[in-house]
Amino acid sequence: MVSLEFDLNTDSEADAFFGAFFKFVETAAVNDADSIALRSDPAGDHQVKVVTFEDKDQADQFQSYWSQRRKWLGL
Repeated sequence: MVSLEFDLNTDSEADAFFGAFFKFVETAAVNDADSIALRSDPAGDHQVKVVTFEDKDQADQFQSYWSQRRKWLGL
């Protein structure tokens, strides 16, 4: 299991993250629905999203996808 933390500072960034997360899950070749988990940890005035993946490859793919998505959206 690999967990990644994403610090989301604005509501628009949080909305974009959820969209990217669900799009990734929808399009990824995930055979087991329980292989990816998402949780929120409040951190003062912003949110930290923690995504747990079954393997490192999935984690790397999502991290790359989210980085590209943030650049594309100008976040």
